[in-house]
Amino acid sequence: MAKTQKDFEQLAQGIVELVGGKDNVAHAAHCLTRLRITPKDTSLVKLDEIKKLGVIGAQMIGDQVQVIIGNDISEVYDAFITASGVEREAAIDENLDPELGKKKSVKDILGSILPTIVSCVFPILPALIACGMLQAFIMILVNLHILSADSPTVATFSWVYNVAFYFLPVLVGAAAAKRFNVKMAMGILMACILLYPDFVDLVAAGQGATIPNPGGPPTVIPGTGNAGYLFGFPIYPATYSNTILPIIMCVFVMGYIEKFLNKYLPKSVRIVLVPLIEMLIMVPLGLLVICPIGAKLSVWMGNILTWAFMTLGPIAPVLLTAFMPFIVLTGMHFNLMAVAMAMSNLNSKNTVTHPAYFLSNSAQGAACLAVACKTKDPERRALGLSTAFSSIVPGITEPSMYGITLKYKTPMIAAMIGSGIGAFIGGLLKVGTYAGGPPNIFTLPLFINPMTGDMTDLRNIIICILIGMAITFVLTFIMYSDEKADEIDAKS
Repeated sequence: MAKTQKDFEQLAQGIVELVGGKDNVAHAAHCLTRLRITPKDTSLVKLDEIKKLGVIGAQMIGDQVQVIIGNDISEVYDAFITASGVEREAAIDENLDPELGKKKSVKDILGSILPTIVSCVFPILPALIACGMLQAFIMILVNLHILSADSPTVATFSWVYNVAFYFLPVLVGAAAAKRFNVKMAMGILMACILLYPDFVDLVAAGQGATIPNPGGPPTVIPGTGNAGYLFGFPIYPATYSNTILPIIMCVFVMGYIEKFLNKYLPKSVRIVLVPLIEMLIMVPLGLLVICPIGAKLSVWMGNILTWAFMTLGPIAPVLLTAFMPFIVLTGMHFNLMAVAMAMSNLNSKNTVTHPAYFLSNSAQGAACLAVACKTKDPERRALGLSTAFSSIVPGITEPSMYGITLKYKTPMIAAMIGSGIGAFIGGLLKVGTYAGGPPNIFTLPLFINPMTGDMTDLRNIIICILIGMAITFVLTFIMYSDEKADEIDAKS
């Protein structure tokens, strides 16, 4: 998305300050993608800080600072000349970064989807890590019998540490607004619409309910099939808490709408008319088209996974486990309940979802641990250690995925291979759980047969987890490099 003139001015001012101030700038020029600054005293240049300004990259070439800007180089150069006061120079007809100036192909666009999603979630990692760590801390206190599992304190914290995940669309809406150049309040507002209690109630009424009936079949209350109407059109009854794709898609579209309105509406009425028109467009577009598309894709993919388990046999658990991060990413894991129930009825235990969750979570943790052990960046090491703990102990993988594995790619590949091999062994051993519960280190007893006390499944899942983690750790340690990670960080 195009940046505003104020963005260019702020970036230019930041660069001026980090090269030692305008008194330290001898002259500045630019080529097709880079701002080229010659400082009087190179020791005053804070190159690492420049890289954190949101530029694609920065480096010293001889006594020249080259800041990689990309397609906005002309606007940034103009702002830099104003901020530094140096004499303007003619552009250098040279492109040292040809990939930045070329027109994006379909392959480029598809390849940018995951990095874009990561860039919309990475800023909110502190909230996700905080809730994940809080959950682990409370679980430890309960298991050490410092707190009672049924105490009011635990009951309170049980909803407190779920807040960041329930309101995930709100947090992502704010981060996505910054990413797509939308006013933050508008991104947050769009997310809040999807979580407003009245709308949530309408969604619940539209979906219907299944009430357990001990000793007999469950009571099914049919739903209305919609979550109300808008301009005569039925609203699809989808649940949007814990999701990220619908709000990212909405804010992405909002960016184009804001840009169009700001371009053609007079400045004197923008503050009133832009938000109004934006909501008049986005509410029906979001509730009737964009968000339902994301929700229906999840349902369709869930149906595909159901078919795979019924037809592919032992290959299905391997594929499910290996691709579990992407299944969670799109919210498809909510649609696996039917598969899990069918397999539970067939095998008297859940050999589908829970083994996959445990194996995938532990592999994500092993990948982050490997990055922490290999990296020389202290901030990346701290993030790797905290996200590894979050994945393995409380079973919260979002910080791992968006902070390390999805972002740097090779750790994700290693985790997919490691967890897939663990799932293959688990499939051969027919490992499964005998009850439901969140997949974390404290719920491993779910693999104990409550009728006989048999611990075979528990022993086998631990073996599979350790094998998957070991393979993941070794592969990550081999494939990951700080140099490529630095390049990714510079572009994000």
